[in-house]
Amino acid sequence: MEQRKYGNGSIYRRQDGRWVAAVCGRDPVTGKPVRQYRYGKTKQEALQKKMELLAKNKELPAPSGLTASHS
Repeated sequence: MEQRKYGNGSIYRRQDGRWVAAVCGRDPVTGKPVRQYRYGKTKQEALQKKMELLAKNKELPAPSGLTASHS
């Protein structure tokens, strides 16, 4: 099984039966990383909300003055 790439978010089921979509993004004002959560009654609903969050995060402009380097 291939591992998911960083930043693609995750979906999991809570103990109360609801599904959670979690995505890492950045605060548009400060540029700090934030974890965003959306809830759904079904896994499919949570997946749809995760895709919406990922699309929204790609539309946000990158904060100026910050750089990231990976080795």
